[in-house]
Amino acid sequence: MSALDPNPHATATGHPDRKQGLRRWLFIAVVSAVPLICFLAVAVLLALVVGAASGASLDPLVVLAAALPGWLALYQSPLVIAGAPLSVLPMLPTIGAVLLVASASAFVARRCRLRRPDQAFPVIATMGLVHASVGAVFALLLDGPFSAVPVEAFLSCGLTAAIAATAGVANRCGLFYLLWERTDAYVWTGLRIGLLTIAIVLAVGAGVLLAAIAVSAPEMVASMERMGGGGDAVGATVLTLLYLPNAVVAGWAFAAGSGFSIGSQVVQPLQHTSGPLPDLPLLAVLPGDGPAVWWSASLLLPLLVGMVVGLVARRVPGPLGRRLVVVLVAAGVAALAVLVLAVVAGGRLGNGPVGDVSFHPVALALATLCWLAIPALAMTWLGGAEEPDDPALSTFATDEFQEAEDIDPVPETEADDEDFAYTDLDELIAEIPVARSESDSDPEVAAEEFDAEPDGEEPAPRDRR
Repeated sequence: MSALDPNPHATATGHPDRKQGLRRWLFIAVVSAVPLICFLAVAVLLALVVGAASGASLDPLVVLAAALPGWLALYQSPLVIAGAPLSVLPMLPTIGAVLLVASASAFVARRCRLRRPDQAFPVIATMGLVHASVGAVFALLLDGPFSAVPVEAFLSCGLTAAIAATAGVANRCGLFYLLWERTDAYVWTGLRIGLLTIAIVLAVGAGVLLAAIAVSAPEMVASMERMGGGGDAVGATVLTLLYLPNAVVAGWAFAAGSGFSIGSQVVQPLQHTSGPLPDLPLLAVLPGDGPAVWWSASLLLPLLVGMVVGLVARRVPGPLGRRLVVVLVAAGVAALAVLVLAVVAGGRLGNGPVGDVSFHPVALALATLCWLAIPALAMTWLGGAEEPDDPALSTFATDEFQEAEDIDPVPETEADDEDFAYTDLDELIAEIPVARSESDSDPEVAAEEFDAEPDGEEPAPRDRR
């Protein structure tokens, strides 16, 4: 029996062998189509950029060959271009690939009627192994100025696809329920608040980036004008859009105080060191001189985020110690997510003056943890207990019960019960002879009355044998 068969026992109707075969072919088709769709999307994007560039000839074979390293960059696999390392890869295409793999995995789980956690493993493993194998093959096929390490391509592509497939089948196959079942109630609440905190952190980073773009709009326009033709400006604009998620991480790093560095240039709210940068519109938002006075005001943003986490944690019913656990779990989840994003967004950018692009992942994660946990703990500690809407829900959520005198599990008996109003056993025994005499005085029913047939009906004929 295949792991994709939703029924643990064979059925006698509906041709189960045929249905199982159709599910297998559907699974194979979807798993094979996802890498192909990603490859075609990269090829189309490269064709549009090359076609819009001034003085460039569009050769389909060259575009398809260039789509091989583009596909690897889609899954954050490090590349080497003419001997220069390139590991600062755009995150927007990676987000699109993750959503595609997750949607395909969810589609397979739904069409194959997978509902158990053990049925999710074949989908996750197959998605991961197929993408890892394709990545390793593409790394071996690269020639000319592009090259990649097959082992790194295997690991990065497989890990990215496996994480996306897990997210796709988690709800359908009960992985979330399995985690909820084995997790403490307050830890689970902290995980949920942590996801909300991650969204708020990304929103703050996007707000900082938007403010920087608004302030540096003239410099960005001047950078596009220096590109020359309109096609080159279109290519620079596309490149800017692809790196927007990386810039959002940079915005949060700036607000958290740890900052980021591009080569020798360091950007922090309280420190700034200038350095050479490529002439790109997205890099035009970086300041050219020292820190301004209003930069320090950005440090209030993570403080406000921590206060919001504290306000949300105060509404959790239960004792103070449990709510503090909720705060710590939420802050830890957000700090871990920021650490992963900072590692993925940074890397090497050639051997020139730019060199390393670092968001200081460890320092950023620690700063995020402190900015979120300390204000949230203070708000939860000093705010006092929040009154829940339903005291019964609060009782069951905190595993605490009221005192014994407040709980009456046995309903009170009405004093005026007519069926049973005796309070003494002797009185009950004394009433037994009276009850017997009353029953003996009742008139007996005659046999002919008991056996009499209804009027107008003849007795049923009897068997004479």
